[in-house]
Amino acid sequence: MKLSIKILVASLLFLLMSFSVQAAADKKPLIHESETVTIEATVEKIDRKTRQLTLKGNEGKSVTVTLDDKAGKLDKIDVGDLVVINYLESVTIQVFDHDQAEPGAVAVEAVAKTKPGEKPAGVVAGQVSVIVTIEAIDLKNELVTLKRKDGVLSTVKAQNPANLKKVKVGDRVQITHTQAVGFSVTEK
Repeated sequence: MKLSIKILVASLLFLLMSFSVQAAADKKPLIHESETVTIEATVEKIDRKTRQLTLKGNEGKSVTVTLDDKAGKLDKIDVGDLVVINYLESVTIQVFDHDQAEPGAVAVEAVAKTKPGEKPAGVVAGQVSVIVTIEAIDLKNELVTLKRKDGVLSTVKAQNPANLKKVKVGDRVQITHTQAVGFSVTEK
């Protein structure tokens, strides 16, 4: 039974998101931004010896790519097959009271691919989550100083200055960056 790349991506993102600290009940700031990009191309030419694929996009432009050995065998890819690449990137910034999260960092990565003999498909997803402490707030200049667990300080300009009135020194800020890229090859 073949798993679709969408199921693989959804499963891995669920796994990665499960490592996030849960939302606070109060009205502390929460910012989430994400972007997804999907690219589709048709296999025009294959050189299995040099591991080069020539792909033609929907706009009619062609590009030749060389795949390394990590991409696996190319014997299940044929001229005319459809290659779909999905890319997701997101950043979440969430503020917690000082007693709801401990400073530190966590990184996780997950990889999945189809079984040998199937049309190639796979996904690689990773997430880094850092929790820092608010050390200073400068409302006039719209700045906040953050302290990492190792004591390193960083001062940043607030994306939304109104949020600075919703936080206080000592609050914890969780910054989570997630990336996932998946691909699948199917007969057209």
